[in-house]
Amino acid sequence: MYLVRGREYLAQHPNFTLVGREHDLERISSILIRKSSNSLLLTGPAGVGVSTLTLGLQAAKNNPDTPFDLIVKKLFWLNCDALFSSGDSTKINNEFQSILKKLMQTPESVLIITDTANFLEAAHNTGNAHFINALNNADKSNNFQVILEVRDDKLSSVLKASTNMPELYTLYDVKEPAGDNLNSIVTTVAKELSAYHKIEVDKDAIDEAIHLTCKYRDSLGLGGAQPQRAISLLDRALASYRQLTHKQHPKIAELMGKIAKSTSETEQHDLRQQLEQWQQDWQNLKSEISKTYQYQRDAETLRFKLQDEITQLQEEEDNNKNSESVSIKTFAQLTAGGFDSPAVSKLKEKIRQIDAEIAQNNEQHQKLVMLANKDLRLNRQEVIAEFSKISGISANKLDENEVENLINLEANLLSRIFGQDNIVKHVANSVKVARVDRLEESGPAMSYLFLGPSGVGKTEMAKALAEYVYGDEKSLVRFDMSEYMEKHAVAKLIGAPPGYEGFEAGGILTNSVRTKPVGIYLFDEIEKAHPDVFNIFLQILSDGRLTDNVGRTVDFSDIMIIMTSNIGQPYYLDPNLTDEEARELATNELNNTYRSELLNRFNGRENILHFKRLPMEVIERIIRREIDKLNQSYSHRGYTIEIKDSCISTFCHDHYDIIRGARGLPGYIKTNVRPFIVNHILHNPHDQGVFKAIYNQQAHSFDMEFYKN
Repeated sequence: MYLVRGREYLAQHPNFTLVGREHDLERISSILIRKSSNSLLLTGPAGVGVSTLTLGLQAAKNNPDTPFDLIVKKLFWLNCDALFSSGDSTKINNEFQSILKKLMQTPESVLIITDTANFLEAAHNTGNAHFINALNNADKSNNFQVILEVRDDKLSSVLKASTNMPELYTLYDVKEPAGDNLNSIVTTVAKELSAYHKIEVDKDAIDEAIHLTCKYRDSLGLGGAQPQRAISLLDRALASYRQLTHKQHPKIAELMGKIAKSTSETEQHDLRQQLEQWQQDWQNLKSEISKTYQYQRDAETLRFKLQDEITQLQEEEDNNKNSESVSIKTFAQLTAGGFDSPAVSKLKEKIRQIDAEIAQNNEQHQKLVMLANKDLRLNRQEVIAEFSKISGISANKLDENEVENLINLEANLLSRIFGQDNIVKHVANSVKVARVDRLEESGPAMSYLFLGPSGVGKTEMAKALAEYVYGDEKSLVRFDMSEYMEKHAVAKLIGAPPGYEGFEAGGILTNSVRTKPVGIYLFDEIEKAHPDVFNIFLQILSDGRLTDNVGRTVDFSDIMIIMTSNIGQPYYLDPNLTDEEARELATNELNNTYRSELLNRFNGRENILHFKRLPMEVIERIIRREIDKLNQSYSHRGYTIEIKDSCISTFCHDHYDIIRGARGLPGYIKTNVRPFIVNHILHNPHDQGVFKAIYNQQAHSFDMEFYKN
């Protein structure tokens, strides 16, 4: 009752096939046949396929190539809902002890608990918090093994439940599949989705679903990890496409488009005839489908009604049976209808007839649906449209060509980063090399160290790269290193050791990368961090991986790391020094501050980049860009903002502060110009016209005037 045999559990998942997980299955199998620590703690993010792996173990037993050591294992799944359903602590404890006894008496048995966190919580709530210790003590006997499945966000609480966990269990962290493995998994599930929706799925649609859900990881509602993200997107796209096309067949829209484009009256006449015929046939088909569906509902309603009548008759007969002799049943009743009365037998015969008609009608309904869907295919454009609805990112942006984006990367960066052309070129070229060559190199995708005065484009470069390389500025994750000044800051990043406060929370950095393993990580003002923190970065920059406090390996291979530092700030701000002199002095200070092994990890120091002071003409360009942004923001309301170039030049000379850099001037616009515009709009919501800003050099401020159209 509480233990489900492996073959029975597998039977609940017909046509199950494990694909793309051969390596994981092999590793898990090797752990199960070890002598010590041969129980498993399987963990991974939601949607990664932890439960699928254990099911794959059972399925593998039917494979003739599977080693005998695995075939002899007897897998049992624990039915936790049934075990804890009574709520009776004593009964639950007795049943659990009976389960353990049965497993210990069954050679080569393996107990699988699919949601360990819920199991522990249910045990605690019913007064059986000792279950985990009882399980571990039984496991120590080596008479049976255990596989505990747990989501990674619950792993710390499970490990904390017993001090014996690291000794008895081998932690296996199930990673997201990638490349061909991910493609094979999604393709296999896409066939199941296609059969369910009765719509074919193009390979391009599968590839696009994988591409979008790998590139844009912050989109909500698609599950936590691959392959679930791509599968969920395909399912939602099929549902939307099915709903849309069942309203109006794509062929009708295609004919309407041809009519609109045609210039020949004869061709238009033929197309209109085809359109009318298609519309008529489509309406007839939809009407037939609706009829079969309505018949199905009516037949099922009648069946439920007859079943209620049978129940009522049987209750009446049972009441009569209590007051009459049992011998009154006739021989005909006993032979023709078993122990049913003629009335009940008649109703049951009607139900059998209805069941046959329902089956026949359902077959006809399925044929009509297949006919309606025979020309429908889900393509990549439908997947893009669905993802656009989910993410809010425009379909045009999602459909951008990756190659064109790389070709235009330098130009796009230059449109946002002014006065740092050499750095932009260097970064653009290194990104192209990393994205195209794909050499098997250790370390993160890319790593940079940005030096230079404040407000010259270091953070703006990180934001621009997030948008043009990873598709969205949301792919930028920022760490303020002033928060990691203490010696124990390392524990904040990778998690506190077991037994220390905060162990359950895990590490801020490792948790973030596990959740968001693709994008840009900006570590701002690294000189403020404690020196011990850089031991972590040595490993990240060299190997591209990091192990957290519970032993999970975090992969940085798809992460671009950008660090910024204020080292050498006085040299950059000294007007008596040229850019080259300031760079040389800052480099000397950098060498005296950090170990060579850290600096060398930035591509042999080639990616240590020095941002220059911005000349006045660049500052003026930045202000002009801010005015252009204002015009874009208010154009839909019918407003325009005008400032003469001479006013911008005078304003910049008066207000530019080399210490604050370019940040100070846009801040002035936001604080002094925009409020005037907003207040006018609030008081005159129907106005349209031009705001003219004239710089008053004596007052060191803008005089704003409005001219109504």
